[in-house]
Amino acid sequence: MENNGECCKNTDKEIWRKIPGDYYSDSIHVTEGNGIGINCGGFVIVAQIETWHRWGEKMLSLRLIKPSWVRKLIIWVIDYNAKKQNREYIKE
Repeated sequence: MENNGECCKNTDKEIWRKIPGDYYSDSIHVTEGNGIGINCGGFVIVAQIETWHRWGEKMLSLRLIKPSWVRKLIIWVIDYNAKKQNREYIKE
């Protein structure tokens, strides 16, 4: 099996890293497909700018006076959509 080096090529462009030079620190990068990836604690979510904006808008609309179960449900839906978005993005 021949390895031409292309399978391991990192095409992401890092735009921010919490601790410069620390590969494991939290970071933000732009993918080859123009997705924005955010790495926090080793878990990366990649989504298009419109999706990040929509999630932020949903989070801003939460009111602290809402019952706890409503906040938990909304956060679960956002996480579910993030995972679904990642699967669709990877398929492209």
